[in-house]
Amino acid sequence: MRILTLAAILIAGGAIMSFADFDADEKEREAILALIKGETMSFYNKDFKAFENSWAHGDYIRIMGWWKDGGVTVRKGWNEIGERMKNKMAAEPDPIAEIPRIKNVNIRISDSMAWVTFDQYGEDTGSKAFDMPGLSRETRILEKQNGQWKIVYVGWLLQGE
Repeated sequence: MRILTLAAILIAGGAIMSFADFDADEKEREAILALIKGETMSFYNKDFKAFENSWAHGDYIRIMGWWKDGGVTVRKGWNEIGERMKNKMAAEPDPIAEIPRIKNVNIRISDSMAWVTFDQYGEDTGSKAFDMPGLSRETRILEKQNGQWKIVYVGWLLQGE
C-alpha cells in the first residue's frame, strides 16, 4: 500500500511540475511574441525609443535580409543598426497605419535564448523606406538579458505577392 501511495504522489507531483513548466513556457512565449509585435509596431509608428528598447546593444547583433528591389541587406552591431534606424525614422517621421499579419509562428525557447520563425504579411503603403509588402519570411533570435527578452538577430526574405 505504501508503494502505491508513494507512486501516486510521485505521479501527481510530476503532473503538477509538468503543468508548471507548461505555464512558464507559455508565459515566455507570450513575452517573446509581445516583444516581436512591439518592435514591429515601433518600426511602423516611428517610435525609436520603443525600437531601441527591443534590441540588445552589442557589436554581435545583426539584421540580414533580401528583397528584389534592393538585394541583400546586412547591418552589423547596434551602433550601425540604431543610428541608421534613428535617421530613417527622423527622415520619415509620420507613422504608417500598418499592422502586419503574422502566421505560421514557430518558437524554440531555452533558458536565455530563443528563436522564432514566422510569415509576415504587409501592405504597400507607399513608403519605400518602411514598406514590406506581401509575404516576408521572418526569423528572430533573442537573448534574455536581466530577465527581459531582447532581439539580437533579425532575418527577413521579402518574397512579396
